[in-house]
Amino acid sequence: MAKREVSIETLWKRYLKGRDVELRNKIVVHYMHLVHTHAARLSRKLPAQVSYDEICSAAFDGLIEAVEAYDPSRKAKFETFCQQRISGAVMDWLRSLDPQSRTVRTFEKRRTMAVEALDVEQETPPSQEQVAAKMGITVGRYQQLSRLSQLGREVHFSAMEPPDDRHHNGSGRTWDVRDPHGREPSTPVARSMLTDFVTRGLAREERLVIVLYYFEGMTMAEIGLVLNLSESRVSQIHKEILERLRGRFGHELQEELVA
Repeated sequence: MAKREVSIETLWKRYLKGRDVELRNKIVVHYMHLVHTHAARLSRKLPAQVSYDEICSAAFDGLIEAVEAYDPSRKAKFETFCQQRISGAVMDWLRSLDPQSRTVRTFEKRRTMAVEALDVEQETPPSQEQVAAKMGITVGRYQQLSRLSQLGREVHFSAMEPPDDRHHNGSGRTWDVRDPHGREPSTPVARSMLTDFVTRGLAREERLVIVLYYFEGMTMAEIGLVLNLSESRVSQIHKEILERLRGRFGHELQEELVA
């Protein structure tokens, strides 16, 4: 006998009684379409360097926070309540990508322009004093902003390696610990590379049709709701894209996408 599916109302009642993590996760899965819808809409507005998968990851954090913070006694509909949490989580993530202030970024641009101008004017590399003078600021201010700029630089993991690795086996990287139960990290990377390669040169709307249909498993009707298009229009876009991509990659393209 088939197991009867538990309604979302029942899940909410059970979760609110004991705040069980397993029940919370089931509720998150039920509302995951809100994440995909929000991520797809944002993806149309953000630069191409910000991938759909990255937006989804941040949006899921917001959805989890929304489930944990939701209070039905306040009479607010969860879908409305959670939209604010999802948007906030994505915005917080986007801000974290750029930890440097606008002042520092402006300084870096002006410094680059000053150095380039001085390189043209003289044969030797310019000193800090010369660059500061060219920018119209004091040397002390120049050094202060340079230090703030350096704080935003990435640190490579190789910098964490011990200076003498003769006492370690293998690579000598003490932070490199394998998780036998973890997901193979190359899988999402390969997926992202395939997506970028296949959709290169497509318009943002066309790219979303491919990603949502082949990688997220959404139907044409669901994609239409996300993109504010009719189902027939989405189907037409999909057909046109495949015809163009087959000309580039051959007829094995569709099998590669769904593999």
